[in-house]
Amino acid sequence: MSGLDKGSMDKMAAETREMVNSARSGGFRVSENAAEPIRKTLAEMQTQVDELRGDLQVRFGVEPQLGSHSYGQNVAKHQQKAAANAPGSAMEVLKQLRQVLADADKALEIAVRKYRENEESASGTFRNGQV
Repeated sequence: MSGLDKGSMDKMAAETREMVNSARSGGFRVSENAAEPIRKTLAEMQTQVDELRGDLQVRFGVEPQLGSHSYGQNVAKHQQKAAANAPGSAMEVLKQLRQVLADADKALEIAVRKYRENEESASGTFRNGQV
């Protein structure tokens, strides 16, 4: 997870949003056959991220037991906040990663639709003898 910090996730999120916008404007199209294995992989990755987030939620849902002295309690609170609640925490980064994966899938969904529309338009032109 060392490469998945807030800065890199923000950059990936922005690039994925650009990909969605490009697909919407027809900037790229892709056949369903080409998109299917990528979309399947994205779905599997989303499931893995969801499972990891669930595991981390259980682990970080409770402060670690670092003793009853004030220093241990302060460290435990800080550790829990840093891991689960703070900006840039593991949970926050995984949430962003989940959204990036969903956006990439959305871009492919749109690109497949645009591809179909383009194919239907082209075949309609040929059927009507407009070539």
